[in-house]
Amino acid sequence: MLADTCPGGQVVLIEGDAGIGKSTLVGAVARIAAERGFRGLHCRGVQSETTSGFAALHELLQPLLDRLPALPAGQRRALEVALGFAEGPPPNRLLVGLAALGLLEEYAAEQRVFVVVEDAQWLDASTAQTVAFMARRLVTTSALMIVTMRPDSSELALDAQENTVAEVIRSVVSVEMPLGPLSDEESEELLREQRPALDDHVRQLVLAESSGNPLALVELLGASEGEPRRASLAGDRWWPLTRRLEQAFLSGVSRLPERSRRLLLLVVAAPESSLAQLMTAADAAGLGLDDLAPIERARLAALAGDQVVLRHPLVRSAVYGAASLSERSAAHRLLAVAATDPDRAAWHAAAAVAGFDDEVAAELEIVSVRARARSANTEAVSALRRAAAISSSTVDRTRRLASAAEIARQSGAIEDSVRLVREAWASADDPEVLTLLALTQVALTMSALLPGRSTEDLLGLVDRLAGPTGDENAAQRLRVLATASVVHRVQGLPDGLRDRLLRAIDVAAGQDGGLLALIGRAMLAPAEHAPAVRAQLPGLLEVVRESHLSTDAERRPSQPQIIIGLGLMTEAVHDLTAASDCWSLGVDHFHRTGAPGDEAWTLHERARIRIVLGELQEGLADAGFAHQVAGDLGLRTVAAFSAITLAMAHAWRGDNARASALLSHRTDTTGTDNLVGFRTRASWVTGAVALNENRHEDAWAALVAARGHPGMGLWSLGDLTEAAVRAGRTDEVRPLVESAQAEAAVFRSPHLDNLVHRSLAQIGDEPERHFEAALAAQSPAVLEVARTRLAYGQWLRRARRILHAREQLSVALRAFEAAGARPWADLAASELRAAGSTLAGSTDRKRTDAESLLTPKELQIARLAAAGMTNKEIADRIYVSHRTVGAHLYKIFPRLGVANRAQLRAALGDDSV
Repeated sequence: MLADTCPGGQVVLIEGDAGIGKSTLVGAVARIAAERGFRGLHCRGVQSETTSGFAALHELLQPLLDRLPALPAGQRRALEVALGFAEGPPPNRLLVGLAALGLLEEYAAEQRVFVVVEDAQWLDASTAQTVAFMARRLVTTSALMIVTMRPDSSELALDAQENTVAEVIRSVVSVEMPLGPLSDEESEELLREQRPALDDHVRQLVLAESSGNPLALVELLGASEGEPRRASLAGDRWWPLTRRLEQAFLSGVSRLPERSRRLLLLVVAAPESSLAQLMTAADAAGLGLDDLAPIERARLAALAGDQVVLRHPLVRSAVYGAASLSERSAAHRLLAVAATDPDRAAWHAAAAVAGFDDEVAAELEIVSVRARARSANTEAVSALRRAAAISSSTVDRTRRLASAAEIARQSGAIEDSVRLVREAWASADDPEVLTLLALTQVALTMSALLPGRSTEDLLGLVDRLAGPTGDENAAQRLRVLATASVVHRVQGLPDGLRDRLLRAIDVAAGQDGGLLALIGRAMLAPAEHAPAVRAQLPGLLEVVRESHLSTDAERRPSQPQIIIGLGLMTEAVHDLTAASDCWSLGVDHFHRTGAPGDEAWTLHERARIRIVLGELQEGLADAGFAHQVAGDLGLRTVAAFSAITLAMAHAWRGDNARASALLSHRTDTTGTDNLVGFRTRASWVTGAVALNENRHEDAWAALVAARGHPGMGLWSLGDLTEAAVRAGRTDEVRPLVESAQAEAAVFRSPHLDNLVHRSLAQIGDEPERHFEAALAAQSPAVLEVARTRLAYGQWLRRARRILHAREQLSVALRAFEAAGARPWADLAASELRAAGSTLAGSTDRKRTDAESLLTPKELQIARLAAAGMTNKEIADRIYVSHRTVGAHLYKIFPRLGVANRAQLRAALGDDSV
């Protein structure tokens, strides 16, 4: 594998029990790699550092930090904040991963790289997530990455799921290399090398107890010296091997002087400490450097640089596990005082607490704030969980657990969030805590299809929050009710529940109730409240931006509710422009605050609106990224919805096979079919594909099913009417169009006006008047407007008004070609030819040709490059490394027949670039 290392990289997992020889093997390969000219990078997981965010990543990237200026600005800032080199907004973990990958790519561009990640089961979670990210994306990197791990690793979950480290690493490795025990013959050979004249009885006992583990064989051999140990070997052989190894190490510890044993406990309690900090703690205990010498002679630890390094991780578990609770607490108190890092000091202080300690709990809460500021969200959750455990007050305990649950949810740690909600809910009583827990649980249900609070439960919580007088905690009640209203919009609840929610909002809000009441009412009765919403929309986004998303407010747990609620409200009243602006605001906010789960949700919503607006390439890019992030985080609902959005974009582009494939993956998203919003969107896409394939009856059946959701039923009206006309079902669709006309009159939406008037023109009297009214609506949905022009042009041609027909058809063709809507462009071109127009080559045709030659991501990169953006600027924009951008451009140029960036604009045929 070393010989074959080339761009594309490989990842090897070496898995084996403690002492089996993983580090020995890696060391041997590292020597060979160095002889062959590889550069090396190395980090090791340390059990006590699993609560210290990005600790191992810092170790891994230390030799590369002088290359930070080579990274794109956004990625560089994210990594600097994550590693504590700079202050700034909490970085998105995706940007941190890209920055780490970018540094590795820079390093490997000069010389092949050998990367070693040892004891992955003890990596801090933030480093583990970043290593997995890098391992998946060694596309342009000449690197061999070796990861070592124990087979029973379950200490840590990666990618915020219940997957163990082993499962996540296996998903990215090229080769798995399990290390098994030595054979009986090999064990005999090793034992003869160690003790040629060993007593036969002892040799048989050591061989039997070591089970072919080389470290066990050597250590148990040492432990067997002396009659007392020789007698006990047979009794230990049924213990787990790690326990037997620990006992072997403890036999060496037992021969140390008492002062050295006390010093060794300090070492194992803080293996990350520098020698200076360790000796400060030792001095406070009356110990000195001389007490380290017996430890070194016993080969239990050794001085390496400015640290005392344990010979093997099992030394730590053996010594620490054998110490009494009072001995461990005393050691951690000494280390807390000696620590120069406030986070380590707080964790040592917490480890010394056997009961409750509110002062230390408060310090851990501050640790959590600092961890989250670096997007070390898993470590932030750990700090809050430990703070809750040592909190004497039930209110403080549940508040900290609730905060931890929401942080875990926003960072994508779904199962962890579920457990924290469950733990906190059992004893929660504070109104704010109850509200936060309810909102977190609903968000988990919406994004990951996990069981949660029903609407009945939420209404019961509202009654509980109202208190004996019925008028308490109005703000908290409105937050719960607004969230329940959003669930109603997505899932489709019975009318009885909707009416109860509306009454509860009226009671809690009084005469007004502000933004939350407006969101709730608009979700439940959009037609009734559309005028009030439209009157306020122009200023609402600015109010939300300034009051709810400012630097001071951006960590409030209600932010996802405000943004998602506002976005869905704009959709409910059919204001596409405001919806696009709101979802863009959400994408930017959640990206900035390091909430990838919520960013994925807003990305997929923006993608859907962009596709309705006719921005197919932009919608594909957003939906593709949302689908990738949702898959990484286990957000099944978001993954399912973004797949449907991708399918709709492909249907518009005429890629029916890809759209159908995405639709068929619904079997992988068990539970989504129970969501009305999902079923209706899937039906709409199914109908669109059927229309492309001239399966008019199938299209009609699917599009009738899409009417199950009030929003989708109106937005898919144009397709429904088209299917009805082609299938000869004009009489059946007429009452549906007339019903939609009545609804559109209430909403006063240009988008709906265009769809309704086009449908009326296709099925009723006065087609010209309705076509002109549809165009006069000035809908922002450019492809729907183009379809109106296409239908109008077809009608004009049949009426033998050829010149007017050509005018409408030409404009429609340009719009379809510009967006890459090939089926509709082909139809418009065919109608133009029938109208006697000769189609010449055009920049729009060039644009279509470019789109057929490039993938959506390649086309996006080409457009950004043509607009004058550098590789680094493009990398920050679309979440890839700048060398990946360069690799894409290297393939794009020959496909388009250009030699440089300056020629891209002409090749793309896009004057708007």
